[in-house]
Amino acid sequence: MKLLAGDIGGTTSRFQWFNTDGPGHLSPLYPYPSARFSCFDELLTNLFADSGIARADVACFGLPGPVSDVEVALTNLPWRINAHELEQQRAFGRVTLVNDFYAAALGIDGLNPSETVCLHPGDYDPRGNRLVVGAGTGLGVAPVCQLNSRFYPQPSEGGHLAFAPLNDLQNKLLAWMQQRNTYVSYEQLLSGDGLEQLYRFHYQLRDGQPPAEALSAAEVHCQAQGGDELAVAALRSFVNIYGQFIADIALLWPARAGIYLAGGIAAKIVDWMQSEDFLRLFLAPKPMFELVRKMPVYLVKDEFVGLKGALLMARRLAGLSAD
Repeated sequence: MKLLAGDIGGTTSRFQWFNTDGPGHLSPLYPYPSARFSCFDELLTNLFADSGIARADVACFGLPGPVSDVEVALTNLPWRINAHELEQQRAFGRVTLVNDFYAAALGIDGLNPSETVCLHPGDYDPRGNRLVVGAGTGLGVAPVCQLNSRFYPQPSEGGHLAFAPLNDLQNKLLAWMQQRNTYVSYEQLLSGDGLEQLYRFHYQLRDGQPPAEALSAAEVHCQAQGGDELAVAALRSFVNIYGQFIADIALLWPARAGIYLAGGIAAKIVDWMQSEDFLRLFLAPKPMFELVRKMPVYLVKDEFVGLKGALLMARRLAGLSAD
């Protein structure tokens, strides 16, 4: 039996095959730049050709967007994917679509201790719930309920909640963002594009005009590492907003068994996430402060946690042990 797991991102899509014959064999990783393909079917054509495998008995794909029954219109890609159409048109026995952070939440159990960094120890309760949040191309949120010692992720689009400023600087940021968007969500700030926006904001705040050349999120991070004051200000704002967003979400979904920060950005800026800027906003005095303080916060360094979760789901659907 052949299983296929996929973690579809706005920037990169990753796939892995698992062959159940014998002791089981996990294939190498197959990564692809998502924007290179006009549709998911074109991407699958390349995957099948590159892997030399023409059929999957069970497939599970984690996708950025709300999954409606068997179909999803992706949030950061112009694709529509239907599980039944894939089963009929492609060599799939069974296809399951899940939200990408649903898959990431499933993958948490597959992490080794070395693949996480504790940002805040809190007061861990092994019987508690979890919360998985992550900034990448977008901002994912997955509440995770624990029942009978097993964790059950819940789909969510919490990254689209409205940004709530906490100080004068953030009030100016919101007003600046609203010049182009009436509704400003946290995802517009806590994402790769968001970090780029924060750099442009600080540049214009200082110089009164936007920068002549836009910097990518990776370039902002690189310049901040070199001490550039505007890039440092952008990273500090990013980390501040991350801390306050997680604290607010934690009031909606208390997670005494851990808040896990996944996504592609946090793992690349570990030093910044470990700074006092993050904890100062996460632990800022507010109603129910003690509730938030008790929740442990872990940063996930493994960028393949979503792929691990999709493979776990595929194994369960195939009736296989998760081990």
